[in-house]
Amino acid sequence: MSEEVILKTKHHEQKVANIIIDILSNEFPLTTKQVYNRLKRNHGLTISYQGVHKHIKQMLEEKVISKDGNNLFINYSWIKKLSNYAKSLESAIGREKDDGSRLIMIDSFVACGQFLINDFMGNETGKYQNPENKDCVCMWNHAWPIVGASPEQHEKMKKMFKKTIHWNVCAQSTFLDKVTAGYVAKIGKKVVLNQKSSMNVDTFTEGDYIMQVHLPEKLKKDMHQLYMKVKSEKDFDMKEMFEFGSRNYGIKIVIFKSKELADSLREEAKKIYEENKKDRVIAKKKR
Repeated sequence: MSEEVILKTKHHEQKVANIIIDILSNEFPLTTKQVYNRLKRNHGLTISYQGVHKHIKQMLEEKVISKDGNNLFINYSWIKKLSNYAKSLESAIGREKDDGSRLIMIDSFVACGQFLINDFMGNETGKYQNPENKDCVCMWNHAWPIVGASPEQHEKMKKMFKKTIHWNVCAQSTFLDKVTAGYVAKIGKKVVLNQKSSMNVDTFTEGDYIMQVHLPEKLKKDMHQLYMKVKSEKDFDMKEMFEFGSRNYGIKIVIFKSKELADSLREEAKKIYEENKKDRVIAKKKR
C-alpha cells in the first residue's frame, strides 16, 4: 500500500464520517439502515452496508454519536465539546500581547493542523495575510500527519501550494514522515527530509508572520514512538493515528510578525532544499 493509497483511504473514511454527522444533524433519530440509504441516495457514495456499519461502530466508540436501541443520534457531549472548543479558540485568537504577538492554546494535534490550514496559512481575508505572495516556510521535526483534514481543506492546500512556493524542511525521515512528505510534495510543496533547520520548534511562515508551535514533551515523546514503530504500510493503524491526533495534550502556539526573521527563514529553507538533492521528496508521476 503506497502513501497515496493510505491518505486516500483516510480521506474517504473522514468524508463518510462527516456526511454521517451531516445526515444526523438534519434528521434524527435514524437507524443504521436509514443512514446507509441516505448515503447512497442523497450522496451517491459507493459503500456497502457493512462499511457503513463499521463507520457507525467506530463513531459510537469515539462517542461522536449515541445509540438508543436501533436509533442513532449525535452525542450531545460531543457537540458541547466542539462548541466549547470554538469559543475558547475564538477567545484565544482575540487576545493580543503588548508586543503584538498572540498566544493560542489548542488541545489536540488535529485541531492544531486545522488552525494552521484554516486560519494561519493562505487566508487572504484573515488576520495573517501575505499580500506580496512571499514564499512560505514549514520547518518540522516530524512531518505532521494529515489526520482530520476535510476534503475542502485538502483542496485549499492544493491551491495554496500552487499559488505560492512552500519550502518544507523536515528533520526526520521515518516511514510516516515519508508518507506525509510524499503527499504534500505531490500537491506542490518543495520538501526535503532528514535535514535540521535553525528552529528548535515546529515553525511556519505566512508573509512576514511567523507561527511557532510548542509541542509538550509528552506529545513529542508519543509522536516519536509512534513514528519509530511504523516501519511500513503493514504497521500502519489508522485508528491509532486518529487517536493520537485527537488526544488532548495542550499545545501552545505563538504568532508574531517579523520581516527580518521571516526573510531569514525563507533563505535558509531554500538553501537547505537546493543543497540536499538526495534528500528531496520528488512526487511520483502516474504511469
